[in-house]
Amino acid sequence: SVLHQQLKVINDWMEDDQVEEVVKQLTASFPGTGLIANNRYVFNLLLENTSVSENRKTGEKSPTVRFVDFMRRDNNRFIAVCQLKVRILGTEHHIVPDIVLFLNGLPVVVIECKSPKAKDAIPEAIDQLLRYSEQRGAKSEGSASLFFYNQFVIATCRQQAKFGTITTHHEKYFYRWADPYPRTVDDLEHGESGPNDQQRLVAGMLDRDNLLDLIRTFTLFSTNDKGETIKIVGRYQQFRAVKLAVKRLLEGQSPRERSGIIWHTQGSGKSLTMMFMVREMYRHSQLSHWKVVFVTDRTQLEGQLTETSQSIGFTVKVADSIKALKELLRSDSSDLVMAMIHKFRETDLTETFPELNASPHILVMTDEAHRSQYAMLGANLDKGIPNAARIGYTGTPIDKTERVFGDYIDKYTMRQSIDDGVTLEIVYEGRTHNAEVSDKKAMDTAFEDVFSDYNLQERMDILGYGSREAYLESKTTIEAKAKDMIKHYLTHVFPNGYKAQVVATSREAAVRYKGYIDDALKAAIAELEKANNCHSGLEPESRNSSKEILDSRLRGNDKGCNLSVLDIEQLKKLTTDVIISGNHNDLPHLKTFSDKSRHETSIKSFKMAFGNQEGNVTGDMGILIVNNMLLTGFDAPVEQVMYLDRVIVAHNLLQAIARVNRVGGNGKDKGFVVDYVGIGHHLKKAIETYDEREQKEMIDTLSFPEEELRELAASFTAIMSLLGKHGLTDLTDHDAFFDVFYDEDLRFDFMLAFKQLTRCLNLVFPSKEALVYMADYQALAE
Repeated sequence: SVLHQQLKVINDWMEDDQVEEVVKQLTASFPGTGLIANNRYVFNLLLENTSVSENRKTGEKSPTVRFVDFMRRDNNRFIAVCQLKVRILGTEHHIVPDIVLFLNGLPVVVIECKSPKAKDAIPEAIDQLLRYSEQRGAKSEGSASLFFYNQFVIATCRQQAKFGTITTHHEKYFYRWADPYPRTVDDLEHGESGPNDQQRLVAGMLDRDNLLDLIRTFTLFSTNDKGETIKIVGRYQQFRAVKLAVKRLLEGQSPRERSGIIWHTQGSGKSLTMMFMVREMYRHSQLSHWKVVFVTDRTQLEGQLTETSQSIGFTVKVADSIKALKELLRSDSSDLVMAMIHKFRETDLTETFPELNASPHILVMTDEAHRSQYAMLGANLDKGIPNAARIGYTGTPIDKTERVFGDYIDKYTMRQSIDDGVTLEIVYEGRTHNAEVSDKKAMDTAFEDVFSDYNLQERMDILGYGSREAYLESKTTIEAKAKDMIKHYLTHVFPNGYKAQVVATSREAAVRYKGYIDDALKAAIAELEKANNCHSGLEPESRNSSKEILDSRLRGNDKGCNLSVLDIEQLKKLTTDVIISGNHNDLPHLKTFSDKSRHETSIKSFKMAFGNQEGNVTGDMGILIVNNMLLTGFDAPVEQVMYLDRVIVAHNLLQAIARVNRVGGNGKDKGFVVDYVGIGHHLKKAIETYDEREQKEMIDTLSFPEEELRELAASFTAIMSLLGKHGLTDLTDHDAFFDVFYDEDLRFDFMLAFKQLTRCLNLVFPSKEALVYMADYQALAE
């Protein structure tokens, strides 16, 4: 077989019986019958190699046997087979994958190609891959053993192409490969419109060098929020950034030349990029003995990096004090060091470092490089390890005056991320309460009277704190906003099974919000139950009225007893919690909500889907209320809306609103930021600190309700124009449609236009303006 032959090519000292022994390890020594466990077993063999008792030519004991030669590409054989027939065990039937790519006789890539005639080509291809790998719950419909060797799968149709792994079961988590690095888009053959996604993916992922790199450096196993094992293959921006950064480390002649910034938008996998970076560095003999220092203030990143580093064979040493950090920096060992800046004492940060290590073989990787708290530590690291290279990772572009890390190494912007389906567009809604005082003169007089015993400076201090803070903490203000938040949440977010975060102006306000949000939820449940009782005698089809997504009384336009399609039983179970930091002298009502073990349970519950359960923890936590915590680096794809009632500015604001842009399951086509404090001008200000091109990138990723309506109108006009061009004006004339759609190209164009119309319609619902399009949409859907 090809495998036997290649083992002898790569390990030319092996004899036939030894080859046979090694082949058995790959084909007959699996740990069990489970697809993922067996796939992981094969993956580890490919990376970690195996051994036999002796090299009989040299006498060496336990010599390493490699299945793949990652150093010399041409020692490997790459074979593509079309329409490969694979027997379904225990039957006379076969599966026939469209294309299987073999590396040294092992089927490492399976490609499913769909005709544009298929209604949902990519989802259909994914479903077929799940059938082939027997992951749909049915037995004897595929060949799981074919996928024991699989490194990634590809679903393609015409110009489209997306990749996933054996644990990717939904189109939302299949990704494009948009950049064929190290080649450029211009290197590929293309017409006026540029190379399509299929060409880019083939040139990027299936280039033989890149394929070997993807397997060796950019693939790992991890655990998701549900505790399930998942297989991850890096995305193109991670691949490109790591390659460019390592090139800089290898070729740079000075610390400055080896340093730079990687701007990858929030949600694009920066902690994985950091780990891939370490992995790639340690593959190069010149870099394998370097010390790598991570600087972060995110507890979650500590967990992610520790877990990720273990899964790829590295151990992270945590420095939770300046003293520990200095000791780790002094040593010449090639450690991975994590400096947990939020655990350092303020007094320690002000102390000046001596020179600790003059070695040029140190890399400092800083997460969210522009944060102000890094300033002092950054200066100390500059003095303590003067020849170190520095790479700053940021999800928002660096201020044009703050290029302390040097130039950009790589950019992956919000717009690119949304176009790739990696993150979602954010809809911004301003709902600012009016804090104006109608009779200013009377207010001044009353103030002077009440505070007459205070001097001018003291009065100014009282006013400075008392104005905005007191207003935002006021019980009546919080009660009114809480009611509005619950109305929005039950209309736009809860029906699709997603969750919310409330950001309060202070810890006191956060605790007050919990009480009023709980009250508003109880009132809404009572209203809904009353509405349901009103309609309990109706016919089932009347109770499930088509596009009345929600009870209109929640939208404030109740015309009597109305219907609801909300899951009231789940709503009754919904819980809320406050996540705030604590101080020694906190009052008891604040202390209750600063307990770390309580935080862990609440966050775990919040990250789980409604209705799920793990041990004693259920997924019933629907709303988290915070002040400072969970605003950066908190990844919960189940979160769809952030209610902002605290003034946040600059980078912190852009970081905070990105909490809602993570891709979730069905029904999450956008994230919401609902502003109760008027941060719109701060948003504008935050964006203005960037270069003009970067400003446009940022603005393009925020949408507003009126823009969504314009997009819906435009997509409807586009599909009707397309049909009109071919004489299809009567949407009920099915025969005419069949005649015209015989043309495969036209049918493909129509399907793309219809998909866009569906997306726009979903974004606008449940606004009443969407109903105007429903009759035509349903006719087009037929």
